[in-house]
Parts: sequence; structure tokens; C-alpha cells
Amino acid sequence: MIESTNIGSISKTVVNIIYDSKKVDKDVLKQVKDFLSAVEIEMFQSGEQLLDFTKKSQHVLFPTIMVTERPDRTVINIAAGKIILLVQGSPFAVLMPTVLKDQMASMADIYQTYWIGKFLLLLRYIGLFTTITLPALYVALVSYNPEVFRVQLALSVAGSRHAVPYPSFVEVILMLIMMELLMEASIRLPKAIGPTATTVGGLILGQAATEAGLVSTIMIIIVSLGAISNFVIPISTFSFAIRVSKYFILLLSIFYGLVGVILGLFLLLAYMVSLDSFGKPYLTFREEKI
Repeated sequence: MIESTNIGSISKTVVNIIYDSKKVDKDVLKQVKDFLSAVEIEMFQSGEQLLDFTKKSQHVLFPTIMVTERPDRTVINIAAGKIILLVQGSPFAVLMPTVLKDQMASMADIYQTYWIGKFLLLLRYIGLFTTITLPALYVALVSYNPEVFRVQLALSVAGSRHAVPYPSFVEVILMLIMMELLMEASIRLPKAIGPTATTVGGLILGQAATEAGLVSTIMIIIVSLGAISNFVIPISTFSFAIRVSKYFILLLSIFYGLVGVILGLFLLLAYMVSLDSFGKPYLTFREEKI
């Protein structure tokens, strides 16, 4: 089924609502239509604008809709009973509803064998857990619970930090901000020089910071591993939300150590449980595979 509506008090942009009438959830369809009718904007040009609108109207951190330009993902989502929005003049499709499982799924999974697809999915969830907890765990273990380490590892960490003049959380925050700046610079720079500039800049800054005694060598490994783990997440809008979430857990680890890490993970999980995407629980895994 294809239904049309107009969004934008000035632009009057045509938006097509596409769904499979036999598989779509009628309650979800009603919520989507109510959501679109409530959108108040003058110039509507792209479905990506709905991402900002949902975040402001629902005050959510994690995206509850997905924007894609892949026809295969769009078709498979229609077959799974989801609702697709096509905006006139935009090459992107908006997928509704979207839950955590969809944010962690890649279209490459359906082109792989069963066990390879499951292995890649497991790697993404490991990367998700790593990028959220690794900086906080470093602070908690170094500052509060070094007895968790084996003796040799504890001595190695202490030896790498002997020249660092300030606490571990200052070291972590300094390196995380530096990494965030490099990641943002890689997006803004021209494609011809972006990867080279950020790679060389990261190597020079990391080496100089280590030699100057501003950060320890193991901190370089921690930040690099956290950044690489974040890149494993296939949907960029969700990976940005995860980048923000790790600072919340890091803040709790500064004050409460390992207890703060566990508390932060619990609160983050509770927050995600409270979310829904047009009536679908954000942590549901009962939908058809996308």
C-alpha cells in the first residue's frame, strides 16, 4: 500500500507511506500517521529531519527511526512488516519502527552463511560493550581496584603511568576529547586528505603526548581500541549515541569505581528498556530478522 501526505507549511513536501497491508501492525501504522501529522516544520526536505524531530519531541538519546539509502534494506523491512517513508526529492528512505536489533544489523549478514552472520553479529555486540565500558573500566581498575589485575599486569600499568602527573580520569578525558576531535575532523576534511591528515595527526599527537608524560602508553591502546569498537557498529546515528553514553558510565566510574561501572550499565539498560519506537519496545527481539 502507498499513501501520500504533505509535510512542511511552506514546502508542502510529498511524503509517501509504504507498507505491506497484510503484515503491518495497525497500531504502529496509526502511531506513525499521528506522528507525521504532528510534525510542525516550514521546510521539509529530507527524512533525516525526522531524526531530529523524534529526539526533541521524545527527549531520547538513541535513534528510534532509521534512515537508509539501500534499496535491499528497504525492501526487506517492508517484507518484515515495517513502514517506509519516501520523501520527494530525497534519495533516502525512513524505516519505522526501529529497535536495537535493527541498529546492530548489517545487510551483509543476509549474504553470508548462517554461522558467519552470527559471528559478525557477535563481534558487533562485543564492540558495543567494549566501546561503552573500556574507558570507565580503566579508570575504575587503575584508581580503585588495581587488585583485580594480575601482579605482572598491575606493575606494567603502574610503570606506564609513573610519569603521568595527574589522576587516571584526567588522562582518559584528555585522550577521549582528542579522539573525538580527530573523528570530527575526519568528517569535515576533504576526502582526498581526510584519512591521511587524521591518521598522521593521531600518530603524532599520541606519540608526543606519551613522550611528554601527559598520558600513559596503555591509555593509547585503550582509546584506540574503544574507537575501533565504535566503528564496528553499522548504523552511524546509533554509534554517535553510544559515543555519548560512554561518558555517562565514565563519570560514574570516577566517583564509584567498579560499582559505578555496573550501576551505569544498569541505568543505561533501564533507560533503553523504557524506550519504544512507535509502540515497539526498543529491546525487543521478537520481530522478523532484518
